[in-house]
This record gives sequence, structure tokens and C-alpha cells, in this order.
Amino acid sequence: DLLALRVISRSLIFWNDIEPTPEWIDSMVPRVVKSSIEFMKNAARRAASFGQMDDHDQVYPEIYSGKGDATDFDPQAVRQAKSFIVAGACFSLGLRYAGTANRAAGSAIFERIIWFLELRDNKDIVTLTQRPDTCTLTTCLCTAAMSLAMVMAGTGDLDSFRLFRAIRWRCDEDTLYGTHMTLGAAIGLLFLGGGKYTLGNSPGDIAMLITSFYPHYPVLSSDNQYHLQALRHLYALAVHKRILEAVDVDNADKVCIPIELSLAKSNESIEVTTPYLLANDSDFAEIRLKSDRYYPVVINFADFNVQGNISTLYVKRKAGHLDFLQDPNALSSVSTTVESDGGESFLKSIKFFSNDAILSSFAKYFCNPQYKIDDTSFEADVSFEKLCNDIAHECMKEEKTEILPLYLKLFRFIDGISKKNNIKIQNIWDARLLRSYVEMKGRMDDTYFGLVNLLSRQLIALVCESVDKTFQDFGVDETELLSLDNYNGMTRNEGTPPKRIVECFLVWCQ
Repeated sequence: DLLALRVISRSLIFWNDIEPTPEWIDSMVPRVVKSSIEFMKNAARRAASFGQMDDHDQVYPEIYSGKGDATDFDPQAVRQAKSFIVAGACFSLGLRYAGTANRAAGSAIFERIIWFLELRDNKDIVTLTQRPDTCTLTTCLCTAAMSLAMVMAGTGDLDSFRLFRAIRWRCDEDTLYGTHMTLGAAIGLLFLGGGKYTLGNSPGDIAMLITSFYPHYPVLSSDNQYHLQALRHLYALAVHKRILEAVDVDNADKVCIPIELSLAKSNESIEVTTPYLLANDSDFAEIRLKSDRYYPVVINFADFNVQGNISTLYVKRKAGHLDFLQDPNALSSVSTTVESDGGESFLKSIKFFSNDAILSSFAKYFCNPQYKIDDTSFEADVSFEKLCNDIAHECMKEEKTEILPLYLKLFRFIDGISKKNNIKIQNIWDARLLRSYVEMKGRMDDTYFGLVNLLSRQLIALVCESVDKTFQDFGVDETELLSLDNYNGMTRNEGTPPKRIVECFLVWCQ
């Protein structure tokens, strides 16, 4: 096992020279070990061709004789040397690419685990000549499995999980406590934090990983001879939250949202859906929402990644839309559901898309024929309920339910001025401000200001029309003002409008 530790130490020194390829793992095996293994394999093939398959130690008896330079080596030492060197190289790959989910590194380690399994389970003569003792083979297999778990930590990779289950399936009296502990820890790393966390690869994290997964495993739970078992828990100091989650600010629920991640060193970007596990080597510049159901958000990734932990992405859903779990194909948006003629279905739609109590009450009492208001003075060609439906739809879609009290005040104003009992200078002045607001907005070139509608244009037009009609009913217009210059000194005739009406008209027209 000293050879495995030497390979790991060399890799820590030449950290940037580690490559996630099977060729790099093979390059760690010295030439003398490769030539000796090749010699044993050729001898086994020759023996197999002659039918000498009784005992793998008798396949090449000249090896044990110590005669000749080419065959003067200990075959068992060569087998152990290659196994430990390969295991150390796998462990180095696991440290270098811990938590990155690097497919190349995972594939290279995966191949070596399969090779160790073949050494353990296959019975052909060529495999038997390469098989080390059981203790060495088990230690190296567990080390390689732990290395793969470090690379794929938190990903829940299905192929790795199947492989770990296949390794753990063999359970007999010769299986030691350390084997159970290592394979159980590997499966736990694969689903670290329920898929929300992964391992870091900073210098401090690497130190904790070496201390925790030191490749010398205990025989018993009380075995502390070579490694203190309490140190196995230090991996927790190398765990970082790398899950990118989106949370709705209105109800604090986690939601699924398509987002776009812009790469830092290129103009390319990838589109993913939250929740999404970001690897440690992820190099992104910006996070951008890619959904019309939520308000746009653009965040600098450097400000979002705090001490290796990914912060939560807070989003706000637009009114009239459902989240992607409730409506994956956007078939139940406000534009396709809420447009109706009122009634119970309209009220249910309002409650379905909005939790606002004021809006629900408005829809219940003003948009429902069951609560029809008979004592109104709207003209017959104006549908009061249709107007209320449009207002409720507009307030919900544009999220401005705080305007509903103003709408109710305008309703009372229209109803009162139509009955000629609510004509006050203050009310006329408010109506004039609304008219000026609409006129000024029509002359503005600001695109954003032009898109924001504080009040319904239809309702404001109705207010102006009601005021003009009331003044006409009183017989007050601009031409009539010329004959009312000396109104205070005139004797009021039957057809002369009241002074209060004239004052209101002057406020309205000035």
C-alpha cells in the first residue's frame, strides 16, 4: 500500500499534470511492472494452449526458480504493485476532480473498477495470473469505488449506483467491516445531501478528503491501528451546497424554472431547469431566467457563488400564470382561462390564479350576477358587469389590486353624477386630473411608461363622458359662459344653471 500512497503524493505535487484518461492511469505503472505482467500473461496463454490449467502457480514454474534475468521477479509482488498503483492513480483522479462530475474522469475510474471486478470474479487462466491476494484486491477495489464516488458526489449517477450495488452484492464471512463501510460511504457520497451538495476541490477540501477516505480500511469497527476511525467524518468539512434552486417569494415554494447559464470564457450558454446541480469546475458569468411566467432576473455568478456555496435564486411569478409543475405546457394561463362573461366560473378562475382577498371579494360582489346591483344609473348600452370583469382581469394580470378602491370610488362618482347629486368641485377636480393623466400619457415617448396602465382607459373615458353629459343636461357649455359674465349680479331665471354647476364647469374646462 506504500506504492498507492506514493502515487497519491506524486499527484498532489504534480497537481496540474493529472489527466482524466485511462492512459494517465497506465502511465503511473512502471515499465518493469508492465513487462512482468505481460510476461505472466503470455506464459499463461502458452500454458492454456497446452492445457496446463490445474494451478496458476504451475503455469510458469521458471518464474519461481530465480533463474534468468527476464524472469527473476516475485509474481505476487508484481500483482500487488500494479493493483496498488492503479488504485492510487484512481484515488488521485478522485481528488483532482472531486465534485466535478467529470465524465472523462468517471469513465477512466469506471474502467478500472470493472478490471478489479474481473480479477475478483473471473476464473480464466490469464486473469488468475494477474490476481493478487484477496486482501489487496478488496482494498484496491474499495479505493477505486471511493474515487468514483468522489468524482460523482451528489449527482446520483445511475451507472455508478448500479456498479456500487454490484460490488456490494457479494457478502460472505470473508467480507470485512472496512468493505461494508467503504461501499456504504461511496453510495452515500453519490447521493450527498439528497443531491443538493457535492464535494469541494480547494486545498483545504482536498486535505479533508485525504484524511477521511485514507485508503487503508479497518478490519473491525474498533480497529484504529493505522487510521483513527473518527477522522472518517471529516469529509463533512469538504461538503458544499451546489444546488441551484429557485424559490417563489410569494409563498416560499421551490419552483422549476428554465434558466440560462452564460459561460465565462466564451459567448456560449446552456439552458437548464432548476433545481440544477452545479459542478465545482463550473465557470459561468451570468444566470438569466428564461420564462415568461416570471419577472426577468439577471445575476452575476461571481456574486452568487459565496465561499463555494450556491445561494438561492428568488423569483416572483407574474399574475395570471401557474408554475411549471401545475401547468407544464402553459395551457391554463390567464389569457386562456379567465376570459369569460362572469359568474361562478370567473370567480373560480380569479381564486385559481390569485390569492388576493380584495380581488376575490371584488369579483364575488361586482362580477357575479347573483349579487347584481340594481340601483345604478349606467346607460343601458354599458354593461356594468362586463366592465367589472375587465377591471378584475386587468388588476389581476397587471398585479395592481391596490387600485380597486379607486375603481370603486369612480363607480360611486359615475353613479352620483348621473343622478346629479354628487357634483362637487373636489370630485370634478379629481376627474380632471384623471383626464390630464390620460392625455399626458398619450404624448409621452417613454416606452415603459406607455406600457404601464394605472387605470382602465375605458373607465376614464366613461367618467369624462358622464361629466360632459351632466353639464349638457344642465345646459352649460362654453358658449353659455359668454352670457354668464355678470352671473353674480343677475337675477336667476328658471333656465339659468346653479352657481355650483357653473363653478364645477369652469374647473372642468379651464
